[in-house]
Amino acid sequence: MPMVSVTAERQSSVSKARLIGQIRGEYEEMPCLRLTLPQASRFWNVDRDTCRAVLDALVAEGYLTEGRFGYMRRA
Repeated sequence: MPMVSVTAERQSSVSKARLIGQIRGEYEEMPCLRLTLPQASRFWNVDRDTCRAVLDALVAEGYLTEGRFGYMRRA
């Protein structure tokens, strides 16, 4: 039973890493992109909790910033 949990966690981290790569790519292609959490969740077709976690990770590393009107690439 614990093996299933480890596998699920590993898949989750791989999925988040893939999503981070996808989000970085979108912001690279569209530097002026600015999305609110609900917009981002729909744009990347992921649930809000996952989307928030990934966007917040990108904010924490300094790639994005969260402003009044959404997440945008740091200048």
